[in-house]
Amino acid sequence: MAAAAPSANAAWVWSPQTGWVGPGGAVKDSPEEQLAFAQAFFERKDYKRAIKEFRKLLKTYKESRESAEAQYLLGRCYEEDGDYYRAFLEYRKTVQTYPSTKRFEEILEREYQIGNYFLAGKKRKFFGTAAIIPARDKAVEVFQAIVDDGPFSEHGQLSQYKLGLAHMSLGDYEAAVTAFEQVIARYPDSPLVDDARFQIAQASLKGTFRAGYDQSPTALAARELAAFVREYPDSDLHPQAVTRLKELRERQAQHEFEVGRFYERRKRSASARVYYETIVAEFSDTAWAPQAAAKLQVLEQHM
Repeated sequence: MAAAAPSANAAWVWSPQTGWVGPGGAVKDSPEEQLAFAQAFFERKDYKRAIKEFRKLLKTYKESRESAEAQYLLGRCYEEDGDYYRAFLEYRKTVQTYPSTKRFEEILEREYQIGNYFLAGKKRKFFGTAAIIPARDKAVEVFQAIVDDGPFSEHGQLSQYKLGLAHMSLGDYEAAVTAFEQVIARYPDSPLVDDARFQIAQASLKGTFRAGYDQSPTALAARELAAFVREYPDSDLHPQAVTRLKELRERQAQHEFEVGRFYERRKRSASARVYYETIVAEFSDTAWAPQAAAKLQVLEQHM
């Protein structure tokens, strides 16, 4: 029996998949019906209409069991439509709003692939059209989100490593070193540890590390670079690594010397001696060692 049409003035549309759809698109009587209704548009690749219907469910039945699936499928709509950044935002909203969702691992996997798209230089949509420049900065955002939301998931350690690569691609070598350090610290048994150490060496060859008071990235880079020099003597990067290691050690020694002078100017000779002695003992191959030795002699004379 044919379905009876509503008033001709109402501009309703009928199809076997969706039934009658009115101009206002009223929400269905239950979240189960609304989800099925929205999924029908998704399956027909009518993503714009599917997005509208999933959002109706989330607004009207936000406390229902179906809301987590609707939120996830919003991400799928944007992903299928090629708007990968919007897809990522909807996926992340799913795991943050519904952390017990059955889609958790699948969502992290989809986010990981989106991160790879951006890392490879894929452009992102901006107001519905592809952006002019690649979105490698978005790769950082995506991989960081996976690390934050699922650090010990299947894609957690992979994303931590890719986060370092993303920073490298942007020329932010200090942040890259910090990301690779987390691979070593968080996942010591991971097969990615050796690769992370190699990337730290690469970053330290390219990067400029500040001589400020926080020397942990510089110290880490120097330590990993020394390990690289020791373990890969036949590498093509070995000569560069040796040169860069010397530069980093000079920078570390400079930092120690500046802190020593800071204490010396404030008449705290005992504290100053600690830093000057460290330079003489641990950085004897640097240009700062003779200066530190001279400072120690002066301090000795004033005791």
